[in-house]
Amino acid sequence: INVTLCLIDSISLNQSDVTASGFEVITALKERDPFPVLQRHSLKDFSHLWVLSLGFRHSFLDKMQLLYSVADQVQIINSLDAIMHLKSKYFLASKPDLFKYPESYASSNPDELYEVLATGDRWIAKPPAGSLGRDVFLLGAGDPNARVILENLCGPDRNQFVLLQAYVPEIGEGEKRVLFAGGNVIGQYLRIAVADHRTNIMQGARSEPCDLTPLEAQYCQELGQFLKPFGAEFVGLDLAFPWIIEFNVINPGGLLTILELTGQDLSATIISEIGFIKPGS
Repeated sequence: INVTLCLIDSISLNQSDVTASGFEVITALKERDPFPVLQRHSLKDFSHLWVLSLGFRHSFLDKMQLLYSVADQVQIINSLDAIMHLKSKYFLASKPDLFKYPESYASSNPDELYEVLATGDRWIAKPPAGSLGRDVFLLGAGDPNARVILENLCGPDRNQFVLLQAYVPEIGEGEKRVLFAGGNVIGQYLRIAVADHRTNIMQGARSEPCDLTPLEAQYCQELGQFLKPFGAEFVGLDLAFPWIIEFNVINPGGLLTILELTGQDLSATIISEIGFIKPGS
């Protein structure tokens, strides 16, 4: 397989052609060049596009629209529908018949969110499109900092949405990252919060090998059937059974963690499951 690494924020329109700057990975590795020369590539020349980063947030819509313009000619992994909607915590909250999802509220008005917070219990406040556990707060009705945290998350101009979710106690036992490729479960590991309430490894959480319980395995099998026709080929699910915390469709990671924990390299399995290479070839 010839692999070209292109920069997501270099996408541009040249008349009817959508291009991006990149370099051939194998050539760069052979030449041991840490700073390979970037060249323009037509996205239509590739058989597959794998979006591993969303780049700068302010240009997200432009980049998605440019990718949509070539989506009928190039297979995009994961699909743009999956990137736009499956990653969205709003989508999960809107499908209670499909997903067991924590009680959720979202608004750019901190006063609205504070009214929800004041009803009691514990809540998680976070940016809907956040990542790596950044700006994730565990708040309670009596927290003296709750209002100012919500005001800061929404921004001084109230131009940012904030998600408020009921804290699920099951997550105290850890959160399983389950990896799917081609709709099939290929691996999993457990993440346990250490420094605070966050189970993100980047925020100091501990990881360890784990298995799925029979109920979890059955649940994940059903979810895999949902993911495949949705165009979600490689997905990381954060699961605190029976709660789905979120789907990760942009570089869901986990491969190095599983390799370090178990010695198992899942790279070839993923490539095979999503159809890059047929079994036996």
